[in-house]
Parts: sequence; C-alpha cells; structure tokens
Amino acid sequence: MSNHHFAHPNQSATPSRKRLLDRHKQYLQFAELKSLAGDRIGAENDYQHAEHFFRSAAEQKDADRL
Repeated sequence: MSNHHFAHPNQSATPSRKRLLDRHKQYLQFAELKSLAGDRIGAENDYQHAEHFFRSAAEQKDADRL
C-alpha cells in the first residue's frame, strides 16, 4: 500500500491556513471532551494533534508570505 496522498481535484495540494486552524480547533474540542470524561491519555493525544495543526497553520502563513 502506498503512502501517497492525492488531493481532491477541487482542493489544493496544501491545505489552506483556515482549514488547518479549523482542524486545530476541532482537536482542542476533542481533547476537552476526553479530559472531562477522565481520559487523560486520549486528551493528550488530541492536544498533540491540535499542536500539529497549529504549527502547520503557522508554516502555511509563512509560506503564503513568500
């Protein structure tokens, strides 16, 4: 099985900054729900995903400036 990622024809190869920030917010919400349910490990995993999307959005912002 290949690890290649193919973008949808109507979607650019790199996600938009807005899309990345939306995913960041989504994972923060997931983490909060898991935390409230007492799932510390699951919450930490979601916080790490949220951080990834936040950093990706920052990188995209820098790339858009070029």
